[in-house]
Amino acid sequence: MSSPRFDGLIFDMDGTLTRPTLDFQAIRREIGVPSGDLVEEIGKLAPDRRAAAWAVVESHEERAVALQELQDGARDLLAACRPCGLRTAIVTRNTQRSVDALCRKYHLSVDAVVTREFFFIKPHPAPVLHVLTKWALPPGRVLTIGDYVHDIVAGRAAGTRTCYFQNPGRPLCETEADYTVRSMRELRGIVFPGA
Repeated sequence: MSSPRFDGLIFDMDGTLTRPTLDFQAIRREIGVPSGDLVEEIGKLAPDRRAAAWAVVESHEERAVALQELQDGARDLLAACRPCGLRTAIVTRNTQRSVDALCRKYHLSVDAVVTREFFFIKPHPAPVLHVLTKWALPPGRVLTIGDYVHDIVAGRAAGTRTCYFQNPGRPLCETEADYTVRSMRELRGIVFPGA
């Protein structure tokens, strides 16, 4: 295997490490938030409505855990990182409980996890910066990978390189990512050039 291009990879979870499972339109309908950033819009609700809205989100997330499937090649890519010292992280707007369930289900091991229980969430760069600080790595040696504009915005603001993961049948997000891939195989070719 060739030497990796990066020293660390920061993955989004739903729609990146896993195939997309959450139906955000259904969540929006149930909560009554037709547009705007879902987290921001929930934050604007009155406290009782906010608690009810998060309960809706969490019920959808719990159902999604049972349906989650890894992207083809995700496990192999993560496994290839460990022998060469390439660090891996999950930075997600999902809960720690959902990340733990995914890791148990597929026997995944990553070096860092930041969830929505953290003080800031994507697109704020703080979750990515938190991982960089923990790893003591320069941002230019780390790649942030995600299937939504928030992932790319957070990575860019933190100074990392960025990769947009384009899921089949999903609309292309207009991002300013350094790379765009449509599979874990393509991503592996970027991470391990010449492999």
